Amino acid sequence: MNKIWAFIKEHLAFIIFLMLITLKLHLFSKNTNTTFLLDNLGYFKNGFSVLFKQGSFEAFYTGLFLVSFGALLLLSFWTLFMSGRKQLIALFILNLVISFIAIADIIYYRYFHDILSIPVLSQANQTGAVSGSIKDLFQWKDLVFFIDLIILIPIIIFLYIRKIKWKKQIGFRGKAATSVLVAVIGFIFVYAPTQDYISKYGNVLFKQNWYNMSLFNKTGLIGFHAYDAYKFVDETFIHKTVISKEDKKKAQDWFKEHQKTLAANSPYDGIAKGKNIIMIQLEAFNNFFINQKVNGQEITPNINKLIKDSMYYKNFYHEAAQGRTSDAEFLTNESMYPLTSGSVYVRYGNQKFDGLATNLSKAGYTTAAFHAYEKSFWNRYVMYQNNGMQHFFGKDDFKPGEIAGWALGDRPFFQQAIDKMKTFDQPFYSFMISLTSHHPYEIQSQYKELNLEGYSGIFANYLQSVHYTDKAIGEMVERLKKEGLWDKSVLIMYGDHDYGVKEDANMTKIAGVENTPLNVERLYNQVPLIIHLPNDAGKGIYEKTAGQLDIAPTIFHLLGMKPNNLYMMGSNIVSKEDNLVVFRYGSFTNGKVYYKASQDGVFSNGICYDLKTEQETDVQQCKAGYDESRERLTISDHMIMGNLVTEFEGKQK
Repeated sequence: MNKIWAFIKEHLAFIIFLMLITLKLHLFSKNTNTTFLLDNLGYFKNGFSVLFKQGSFEAFYTGLFLVSFGALLLLSFWTLFMSGRKQLIALFILNLVISFIAIADIIYYRYFHDILSIPVLSQANQTGAVSGSIKDLFQWKDLVFFIDLIILIPIIIFLYIRKIKWKKQIGFRGKAATSVLVAVIGFIFVYAPTQDYISKYGNVLFKQNWYNMSLFNKTGLIGFHAYDAYKFVDETFIHKTVISKEDKKKAQDWFKEHQKTLAANSPYDGIAKGKNIIMIQLEAFNNFFINQKVNGQEITPNINKLIKDSMYYKNFYHEAAQGRTSDAEFLTNESMYPLTSGSVYVRYGNQKFDGLATNLSKAGYTTAAFHAYEKSFWNRYVMYQNNGMQHFFGKDDFKPGEIAGWALGDRPFFQQAIDKMKTFDQPFYSFMISLTSHHPYEIQSQYKELNLEGYSGIFANYLQSVHYTDKAIGEMVERLKKEGLWDKSVLIMYGDHDYGVKEDANMTKIAGVENTPLNVERLYNQVPLIIHLPNDAGKGIYEKTAGQLDIAPTIFHLLGMKPNNLYMMGSNIVSKEDNLVVFRYGSFTNGKVYYKASQDGVFSNGICYDLKTEQETDVQQCKAGYDESRERLTISDHMIMGNLVTEFEGKQK
């Protein structure tokens, strides 16, 4: 008994550390809607049953407790070689690091519904620019992760000042044996559930991670970040991504077949030949409020008016991932999918793709991008320069004007952009990125024109922000007409990504639909697409399903530019068939079914909806679309990571 007590006394700090971090990992799971302990105390009851061969090891693998606790042991076993103050400080530092990672992940999850990765951290220099969003996402209850640290700081300081001597209870051999034992237990706890998953579903989740939350659901917080770090180092420094000859041939064959599809004629082929292209990417602009009213007021009266003379696609989806706004730009301009982790603009900004600005500049267009913020944000100035943008007008190129949100308001932004584009040689391609309706949507009171009785907080602010941007759009349309550019141009407007707020009841109420899981999923991912052609050609409301990937091929089709040897993955929106819309996290829709991927990444655990009945159907009805979606994402990843556009185009010369 004395030996047991001596052991506990010697390792009391380590035991308390394990308890505190396990509690924090449990709190983290609650904040991310994941399962840490299945059936809570019933989990341990099952453990005792297993000892007497009455339970199943399977139950141990459900939830994140076992793999998380194992990873924690592997992370900290080395501190058992230490004693006294040194061990206390080491454990304190580990606690501090884990707590900071947990808080950062929680804040990131609240907006992106995903976990931070190292490629995303390469964008950390942009944190200051979005500090308002971070502040809004932080909740006071998050401080619970630091309560123990606040208590420990004076204790550690006291021990150092008093220089209390610690009596060694266990010798070096005992410490070594304990450390090795803890490491072995940790390894078993991590290996067993991981191997169980691989034996059932294969290791594709670890080789081709489609969604960070899927990996987190099998590895836990510590395991995820450890694997993410290992993968980053391996792919960046040790084994840089090399695309095999077989995968290159698959990609080339896919594009050859796809280009045949793009070459198909339609009544709109060449209808806008020689016209200017004015494309506007609307910040966080969902579709659920278009053509809708609140308290008898139109939320977007100017857009609603424009729709009557335009082609409006109501089943249009954003396909952005962690790169958010930059992903939307990449999708629409380069017609390839975003990455699982990080932004293509940041990670691969030096590469050349085969998109809009590159090919339009070759065709004699003046190409320009406009954004009233820092040119370095999202690495735009590098990406644009390498991909055909002849001019980029950033924050310093605009005159001071009314501030709406956290930068120059969209009203002066659009007006000043027109001042610049009317001096361009025609035809031109102007790409404008709005900003006022940016999270956290805290627009100045003088611009809050809607009566939003019954709504409050961030949702009400969001509606006020989009109403302001709508007013800016109305003024912009009138200015284009005044300058004689309206009839010489194709105007394209679309939302870049969802608004990042989980207000399902308010969202479905505004949209006038029932609050069902399918409706919420679709409304959250749908953004407006409006195409106005000269002479109001093709005006009407279209039910066709399409996504951001399809915009660039559609523009080329309208201009009558043939897709020979163009490396774009999108399809023509103005054709009759529905397009396949692929989301980076594994979901997809093709207008007939909607597949909602599960967080564990297992196909059979997802939900397949029949869009005619709007009811769940056999998940196998979504298998073909799911397989095609994965193939497309893989090809896109290979094209980006292997710099294959440059390689393939080099072989054509």
